[in-house]
Amino acid sequence: MEVDFKTKISSLDIRQREWFATATVAMMLADGNIDRSEMDFILRIIQMVKDETVVDRLKKFIQFQTQPPLGKPVGISRKLAMTMILDLIRIAVSDKDFDAKEKAMIHQIGENLGFSETEVDKLVMYGFELMVQ
Repeated sequence: MEVDFKTKISSLDIRQREWFATATVAMMLADGNIDRSEMDFILRIIQMVKDETVVDRLKKFIQFQTQPPLGKPVGISRKLAMTMILDLIRIAVSDKDFDAKEKAMIHQIGENLGFSETEVDKLVMYGFELMVQ
């Protein structure tokens, strides 16, 4: 699995990195099916978090395949939020399957990022377009 992130992770502060890593884990766990390449990808993503306590917590969510709680991120501009959600959609469609649970997770993340339901619906439609490319 290879996703070309547009989000500049190096420019995120510590809390933003933790939120994005948590959102990435949540997105990967959304469909309930994690293959080996996805697992390797998740483990690489959570390494961007410097706090070992947070890394251990995220690994436990992965190990027990339970959704991590997602609050609202702090200090994320609308442009950065759009980039993040598009990256998360790329993750969702990387297996050429964009199921209802993944769509629901995108809606939850979109709402946490401050997007309206209509805006998230447009992003989901974009996800379908990515899937057929």
